[in-house]
Amino acid sequence: MQNEVKILRQAMLNEVEGAEFYKLSADKFAPSGTKDALLDLARQEEEHVEYLKSLSEKLIDNAKDINFDPETLKEEVPSPGIFNWDKVDEDMVRLAVTVFSVGLNMEKDSVKFYEDAKSKVESEESKKLFDILVKWEQSHVDTLQKQYDIYQQEWWNMQNFEPF
Repeated sequence: MQNEVKILRQAMLNEVEGAEFYKLSADKFAPSGTKDALLDLARQEEEHVEYLKSLSEKLIDNAKDINFDPETLKEEVPSPGIFNWDKVDEDMVRLAVTVFSVGLNMEKDSVKFYEDAKSKVESEESKKLFDILVKWEQSHVDTLQKQYDIYQQEWWNMQNFEPF
């Protein structure tokens, strides 16, 4: 179970960083559908943290002795860089196409993280947990891809250029 604890703590940190990224990005936009979409993604990431915490308590006998507080996780768990602030150019964050592109890549990295995590655990309960998280993150990929495609097309239209 030690491996599960390590993976769950890392997963929770990934979700915390994702929520912070989406909130930071939402702050760059005036009230709009874009801002609302980013805040909704942040809310979903926060729900994932709570879900991971509650499931970890069920999966791991001594989970109550493990500190899953998001602030503590940031200090104790090394970040894998899925939600890496260096990936965000401050000047470009203002462009929706950039924000959704960065978010899309981060969510794809999260899907891969959970798929890899599933292969590293032995218990069926843990495998099921990671299957659920893969589905959740894949739904974020799908949502972000749709928005990215819309903004990318708008960007091309503003350039008076059609690539195809």
